[in-house]
Amino acid sequence: MSAPAQGFMVVSLLDEAISGLWRARRMTALSILLISFSLFLVGVFFLVAENLRSVTETVREETAVTVFLKADVTEAERAALEKLALESRLVAATRFVTPETARERFLTSWKSLATASATLPRNPFPASLELDLLPDAVGSRAISGFLDNLRAQRCAEDVQFDVEWIRRLRGVVAVVRAGGIGVGLLLALGAAFTIANVVRLTILLHRDEIEILRLVGAPEVLIRGPFVLGAVLQGLLGGLLALGFLWAAFEGLLRYVAATQNVLLGVFVVRFVAPEAMAVLVGGGVLAGLLGGAFGVRRKNLEG
Repeated sequence: MSAPAQGFMVVSLLDEAISGLWRARRMTALSILLISFSLFLVGVFFLVAENLRSVTETVREETAVTVFLKADVTEAERAALEKLALESRLVAATRFVTPETARERFLTSWKSLATASATLPRNPFPASLELDLLPDAVGSRAISGFLDNLRAQRCAEDVQFDVEWIRRLRGVVAVVRAGGIGVGLLLALGAAFTIANVVRLTILLHRDEIEILRLVGAPEVLIRGPFVLGAVLQGLLGGLLALGFLWAAFEGLLRYVAATQNVLLGVFVVRFVAPEAMAVLVGGGVLAGLLGGAFGVRRKNLEG
């Protein structure tokens, strides 16, 4: 078959598929809405996982171990502590914070307490040494032993860094992502089943046309093709609609956070799903349509 003939066939199949969907527009609309709802739920999982991942990335980028120093620490002890940290291969840089700098930071972050802070007889903030960790340090097995070693130093009053909650947060992200994939597979099968039923009902509406095509010897691709292509279009439209619903929900959350100045939501509602997740949602709709169409045009449906 020549290229122009192939192009004409594709256009004919597409035109017939769209015409079939329009003639059964009520069932088509219901099918698309069901598909979009299923994929929207999957998108919610992706959206939660994406924003939790952004939190973990922010924490990873900004993680620093704070070693509060005793009041009688000497320059030699502080230098030895810095050397110990850098030699651990877990620390990228060290930063000495004087009590005055610590107080200025506090006043900048808590301006409402500036008056109360000014009445204190002395500066309550201790000197500290901030250790900027390397990107992979949080996940390293050596981090716990490193923190214990810091606490054991004579010049260290306290060491502030909770590695466990960061690891738990990463575990939550993994669980949410796995849950989204599992739910997505179930809902995709449900969407495919819905499309298959719509295709089967559409075939019943075109029973006479199918019989005529068989009598004139039309190839199977012209008989089955419009139904399969129509199912794929349903899946595609369902995926795009789900993406639109997800975007609308995300924008609504952003507006709510801005209106209420909710700090907690402001941390967890940061960015929309990644382009890869968008492609998965739309591609999942197309795949569900393809599976549903292939199942719906089985010979027993066409000849039953």
